[in-house]
Amino acid sequence: MNQPLTRFSQEWWSAYQTTWNEQENLGKKFTKLGKVILWFSDHQGVSVCSEWDDQGQIVSLELIEEMDESLPIFSATRENWERFVNQEIGAVKAVMTGLIDYRGSMTIIVKYGRHFDCLAEVAQKVN
Repeated sequence: MNQPLTRFSQEWWSAYQTTWNEQENLGKKFTKLGKVILWFSDHQGVSVCSEWDDQGQIVSLELIEEMDESLPIFSATRENWERFVNQEIGAVKAVMTGLIDYRGSMTIIVKYGRHFDCLAEVAQKVN
């Protein structure tokens, strides 16, 4: 029997990428998103730079130890990332209340903000 993956580990992120790319109906919501950083402000998880292609597929998830300030950055403690992934709080509310800090162009929030909850939905499918 397979052991469940440790959430936010290198293996979990790899499985997340595969699971996301298998979701036929979600990719279109993130077309042309480009690169986005998901950062653990308390360093209690593996931070990544995700790259989305023109079809809304994740083409790379690079493990990072330093932020590239030129990219959009979503930053939170592991506890708050867990709350988001467990769907205890939605993406918009998390950003508006400061549970997840966002730094970057407001265009990203306006264009894709309502779809970010899909990220948590897919996380529920990763084993």
